[in-house]
Amino acid sequence: MRDVVLRARPGVWPEAAGKEFADSGGMQTACHTLTRDGEDIFVAVPDNRTAQLYEYLRGFGLRFTIECRGFCEDNVFCFGEGENLERLRDIVGSFKF
Repeated sequence: MRDVVLRARPGVWPEAAGKEFADSGGMQTACHTLTRDGEDIFVAVPDNRTAQLYEYLRGFGLRFTIECRGFCEDNVFCFGEGENLERLRDIVGSFKF
């Protein structure tokens, strides 16, 4: 993954910097892909697909929480460390984003 550097530009509000990061390759890679952050396993999804993914995942009996991580208006589905990573990859990978 490449490093993302944000520089303040005259006349650009701080919210725009968040949008620049969200549009960068690093954030795009995190969207729709299972990612591990320490003990947490998560997948970021666009706000307009949150309800559909919620219903889809509930059908598999998975336990998860949904967090809004703010600046890019994506929601993050967080799974506990006890979930089977390969099973999660198969389930999330078969969802049509």
